[in-house]
Amino acid sequence: MNDIQTQHDRLWKLIDDARGESNHATAKAIFRDAEQLARRLHDAEPDDAEHCYAIALTFYHRWDTQNERSKCIEWLRKTAELDPDHPWVPLYLGYQFMDDKRYEDAYAEFERVNRDYFASRELHWRNIKTDELMVVALILGGSSPVDCSKLVRLVDRYTEAEAIDQPIPTEIVKTLANSTNRERFTVPAQKVASELCRLIRGCGDSNVFPDELAALDSAANVG
Repeated sequence: MNDIQTQHDRLWKLIDDARGESNHATAKAIFRDAEQLARRLHDAEPDDAEHCYAIALTFYHRWDTQNERSKCIEWLRKTAELDPDHPWVPLYLGYQFMDDKRYEDAYAEFERVNRDYFASRELHWRNIKTDELMVVALILGGSSPVDCSKLVRLVDRYTEAEAIDQPIPTEIVKTLANSTNRERFTVPAQKVASELCRLIRGCGDSNVFPDELAALDSAANVG
């Protein structure tokens, strides 16, 4: 195994170790080590998109300020310049734009996600989560009322998925636990609350969101 390959393997091990580290200061230090190694590899192999992608991940997952973490955008763009079809670029751009409250930009990136790629790797939960974040982006970032059919389809996708493919719907539940956000749809807020109750119960997450479920049940039964 040549030295570049050895360093490449070490880079991804550092990233995996940092992501699995519970101590934030330790994780941050490991991410910085990974960033420096990835930069050296990028200097040695400037046409390899994976080194740019690795640098992007060291910023995105780093326990740091929002401004520092947003540096991942630059490196995701550089990854796309070298590999325009890189499947993870639009996904992570969408994630970062959501964190930055750039909801229209996030929605546009999520629309570009290659769903077939993730499905082919049995990462169906990624596609469901992408659908969820797209609905959240419409609620939080748009000016026009949100078509409730999008929420209904999302709830159907969640409740029909196998347990192994079913992420916890944290973002949509937290967003629509806010009564103001339930007014953003083309149907009465009561109907939106009812759909969220269907989602929580259908996913078996009543114990995950007990307070939200109680409030949503109350809202759904008004009148």
